[in-house]
Amino acid sequence: MMAVSGLQIVALLFLASPVRAQSFEAIDAQYYQRHVGGNLEKNISALEEALKGKGTGERTAAVLWRLCRAKVRLSENKDKRADKLAGYDSAKSDCEKSVALAPGTADAHFWLGVALGRWAETKGMMKALFAIKTLKKEMAEVLRLDPAHGGAHNVLGEILWQVPGFAGGDKKKALEEFETALRLSPRYTANHQPLAEAYLRFNRKDDAIRVLKLVEETKDPADPAEYPDNLADAKKLLLKLEAK
Repeated sequence: MMAVSGLQIVALLFLASPVRAQSFEAIDAQYYQRHVGGNLEKNISALEEALKGKGTGERTAAVLWRLCRAKVRLSENKDKRADKLAGYDSAKSDCEKSVALAPGTADAHFWLGVALGRWAETKGMMKALFAIKTLKKEMAEVLRLDPAHGGAHNVLGEILWQVPGFAGGDKKKALEEFETALRLSPRYTANHQPLAEAYLRFNRKDDAIRVLKLVEETKDPADPAEYPDNLADAKKLLLKLEAK
């Protein structure tokens, strides 16, 4: 008989029944293994199927923001701009519905902001600038609901870093946001690269190297699907810095 891993068992239990409150752990496990065997597409299909069933507003809201999250990730992998925009727009719509049903859910506001940001970024600089106010509002709401949400600090850092000074950008404040993001969510290895690059901008090479080395030292990344790319990026920058 073929051996079945714990993750496979979780996935089988999830696929065998409709999405219920107690099964969100299973669907989240599937999402965090989205780089394996078409799991991301399966995640989206299962969540869309779950929306057809009956449930409370809170349950439906929980399905919707997870669907938004998965659609954002799928859209990031699309090659055509039109496909990306359609995917982000659909994700944004799902999260807007989730927020309307359960406005007190931090993750719904977070992924609404991410979907909006990705959509605006894909549309171009002017749309991105117009979206900043709403993005900041969503991240502020995330942090009001969950002050320990590292992802919101990372998004705020990116806004402050990328936006020109005349439009509210501030690289020093961005650095502070990146530091907070890593402190609150050290196992999310996507937080390391922006902070390392910000340290380099302020001539803090030793701090940049320290932060990049933490990626390789992370043995239980919070998002295993992102980890290989995060590790590759960290190693590439480390090689460049250590060669100088």
